[in-house]
Amino acid sequence: MYQLPSENTPDEFIYKTDTETINPNQETSNMEVHKHPHHVTHKKKWGEYLLEFFMLFLAVFLGFIAENIRENAIEHERAKEYANLLIEDLSTDTTQLNTAAHVMNLIIIAGDSLGNLLSKNAKLTKGGKLYFYEYLSSRSWNFISHDATIQQLKSSGALRYFHDTSLIRKIMNYEESVQIIYLVQNRFEPPKIENWNLVQKVFDQSYFYSTGDTTEFNLRLNEEKVTRYMNNNYTLLTYDQGLIQQIRNWAYSSSTNYKVEIKLLNDAKRQSISAMDALKKEYHLNN
Repeated sequence: MYQLPSENTPDEFIYKTDTETINPNQETSNMEVHKHPHHVTHKKKWGEYLLEFFMLFLAVFLGFIAENIRENAIEHERAKEYANLLIEDLSTDTTQLNTAAHVMNLIIIAGDSLGNLLSKNAKLTKGGKLYFYEYLSSRSWNFISHDATIQQLKSSGALRYFHDTSLIRKIMNYEESVQIIYLVQNRFEPPKIENWNLVQKVFDQSYFYSTGDTTEFNLRLNEEKVTRYMNNNYTLLTYDQGLIQQIRNWAYSSSTNYKVEIKLLNDAKRQSISAMDALKKEYHLNN
């Protein structure tokens, strides 16, 4: 049978039993009071914020630097590729400029010679000489630039790859000199056609064809072949002094025009060589 505590039970025993009873709510409260220093609600010092901001800024800045270096390297490589293409085109153009100047010099000599012969009595001059100098002085020789790379650079905006403005200026100077040549050639072309229509009234074209290949005749004049040709007694279709005088005037005019073109060709050649030298120096090329 259960017995109530006697009145003699010590008060101390009852007190200890009460104090040792565990209160769950009290334990939770005690845990909440003692927070860890790195708890999410922990307030950072301003130095920590400054350090984090600096680290973030440094990461972004270094990323920007790395990307900029990469882009510069790509642009430099592209500029070098374009420089090689430009040098190839300019080198080809320089050869063509030399060829054009050489042929035009022959045309000038022929035009002046024809004018001098027609200043005299054409009937007293060997027809072969008249036909030879007329055929050569009537040749139309135009320079055409290999400008594919320059046009691509201009149309695509790729000229920006060349950071040296003086280099760009040299390239554009050459391109401008070529455009001037084109303008002059177009200006002189109509009179050439008009003269050729006049020539057909005075000279028999079948004798022209016997001179052989045009390229050979213009570039590799064989002295023996020329002498034999000029000694032929070819006759003119007409010895009308009015027509002959017009052809004589044209011969001198043609020589003058080609002298102007040669000056422009030589100027373009200097611009071309200058641009090539600058490209080779800038990109360390040995083309």
